[in-house]
Amino acid sequence: MNIGITGGTGFIGHAVRRALQEQGDSTVLFSRREGAGRRPFSRTQPLDVSGCDGLVHLAGESILGLWTREKRRRILDSRVEGTRRLVEGIAAAPVRPRVLVSASAIGYYGDTGDRVVDETSPAGTGFLAEVAQAWEAEAVKAEEFGVRVVRLRIGFVLGRDGGAMSLIRPVFRLGLGGRLGSGRQWMSCIEIADLAAMVTTCLHDDSFFGPVNAVMPEPVTNEEFTRAIARSAHRPAPFPAPAFALRLGLGDLSHLLLDSQRVVPERLRQEGFHYRFPTIDSSMKEVFRSSG
Repeated sequence: MNIGITGGTGFIGHAVRRALQEQGDSTVLFSRREGAGRRPFSRTQPLDVSGCDGLVHLAGESILGLWTREKRRRILDSRVEGTRRLVEGIAAAPVRPRVLVSASAIGYYGDTGDRVVDETSPAGTGFLAEVAQAWEAEAVKAEEFGVRVVRLRIGFVLGRDGGAMSLIRPVFRLGLGGRLGSGRQWMSCIEIADLAAMVTTCLHDDSFFGPVNAVMPEPVTNEEFTRAIARSAHRPAPFPAPAFALRLGLGDLSHLLLDSQRVVPERLRQEGFHYRFPTIDSSMKEVFRSSG
């Protein structure tokens, strides 16, 4: 298959491109930066998706950083407008792609507390939930043009070469890490190689459509997450970050760290997806694996 990828130069995009190429697919990058073999990605003009058998849509403003009013606007608009232009490109294509795997996030469910949620659970409330709902609403419109749409609700991504762990890993290597808040909030994570495999599976397997939770088989508490990092870093984690300090220093961004998301991958379980890194310990060992 010839797969078009938006956001293909980012942390997740690199892993997806590598996974696709390893199994013999060719890729086309959509980017705001010019380059050989790239097509323009625009939030104001329909994308040229001609010749693409499938699409992977990953582009969007990073949610890291203080959530000022302007930052919130960029987070929302980048997802809504970018997805809208992609679907307009699908509508205009002489031969339309067969499948769209569009990134979303488990933020769709909001703060779930101790409640276990799967793909059949309703949407939650809060800024990230609103963003995910608006993002998915644009992607679903591609179904009107005969495209199979997979809405991949991605959890907390773990990897050695980027993402949040590139910030967390050095702190724990110095023995300065600790749980966040009470440590009782649930986290639903996914190792980057498994996430890339999920994308390729959803592209090639017609049984996948609609929402798919891209997370490990079992959620963990933040305290369990912290202990797993400490074990793999071979360092203690004695410095908890109090919830009030996180709220004071990060404002609304603290929801990303303190909200509880106990999300399970029911669709992937039903289809028998094979995880290379099914547990938090196996994932952290990979994150902290020496490259030497």
